[in-house]
Amino acid sequence: MSIKTVLLTIVQYVCIWRNRVFTLLFGFTIYTCIYLFLIGHLNIFRYNSNQSLALILLYTHNHSIKTRDNICRGIRNGGHIVHFDRCPKKCEFSCRIEDFKERSPSAILFFAEDFYWSFHLSNQNRTSFKQRWIFWSWEAPIHHPKYTKSHLTFNWTMTYRQDSDIVHSYGRYIFRNLSYTIRDYQSNDYYLSSHNNQSTFNTRKEFSFRKNRILWFVSNCNTRTKRNEIAENLKKYFHIDQYGKCSNLTIKDNFEQLLFNYKFYLAFENAYCRDYITEKAFYNSLAHGSIPIVLGPNEENYKNILPPNSFIHIDQFKNLKNLADRLDHVSNNIDIFSFYHQWRIDYRLLTWKSNYFIDDRFCDLCIKLHDDLTPKSYLNFSRWLNQCI
Repeated sequence: MSIKTVLLTIVQYVCIWRNRVFTLLFGFTIYTCIYLFLIGHLNIFRYNSNQSLALILLYTHNHSIKTRDNICRGIRNGGHIVHFDRCPKKCEFSCRIEDFKERSPSAILFFAEDFYWSFHLSNQNRTSFKQRWIFWSWEAPIHHPKYTKSHLTFNWTMTYRQDSDIVHSYGRYIFRNLSYTIRDYQSNDYYLSSHNNQSTFNTRKEFSFRKNRILWFVSNCNTRTKRNEIAENLKKYFHIDQYGKCSNLTIKDNFEQLLFNYKFYLAFENAYCRDYITEKAFYNSLAHGSIPIVLGPNEENYKNILPPNSFIHIDQFKNLKNLADRLDHVSNNIDIFSFYHQWRIDYRLLTWKSNYFIDDRFCDLCIKLHDDLTPKSYLNFSRWLNQCI
């Protein structure tokens, strides 16, 4: 065999093995890429399937009865505790303060009344820049001034204010054709027909059997609105049946039954604060078929929150004698009485016997935690909250 033949044979073998090696390397590379791609996606799927739910932590030392017994332990108000069973998004809820460091919650709730006790916490204690610190209250700011000393920066708010990030109001009204789609399954509507979603409020019947008097339950006898003094003067012109710590009258009948027996309810608030319209107007009055006589924010504010033509604002009258004259007209004229209940035809009321029945508010918060990733913080929280006079 000549040298030329040997060299050609060697070249041929090199080419053959080069192609084979290249094919093997190329195949190995493709296989590796596919393997890494699949493993990467499987890890993602595995991570997502095992990933814990977003945790909402109520940061409380459980000194407050409201947080301890009504929210965390669920030993009052029918044993209710927060859950997300009927919420389209799912979260966890905890009152276990150790979870702050152990689990890095998605949201930290600070309940207003808890600020009377020291948190020993500052903004530097945040465990994640994505964490939402939330101020929660359904009381007027004058009732929890201690929060200003905490110097905490809040990202969201959950209060009665209509411009809160999560609105925790005392009630609202909706069109009747929306009633089957709402999540407010815990709300009370004593005049809702279960058959056709219409109002069962019978104007003539209510007009005939209800007392031509004002009903008032009150326990705080010294308020900034001076409601007790105003009520005492109103009594000179129109009869008020007053119950509670500020009165000598004691409840002999069932509380709920009393609410159904009067044409008027004195829904006087204890503070003049924007949007601060409480259960006095919603639950004690409108839900039980009486007309609220209101004192609190201005009349325009009430118009934005209560059903149309459903209330009598004290500022509509020059003096209490004029107010009493109007109440006389309403009491003795069925057409005028009907005017204040006309809203029941087109709207229905959503209100709650106790604001501790809060699943829907926490559902709103849970949904927002999932959907709203926009950075936000209140630069001057005190100025935002203290819209009071």
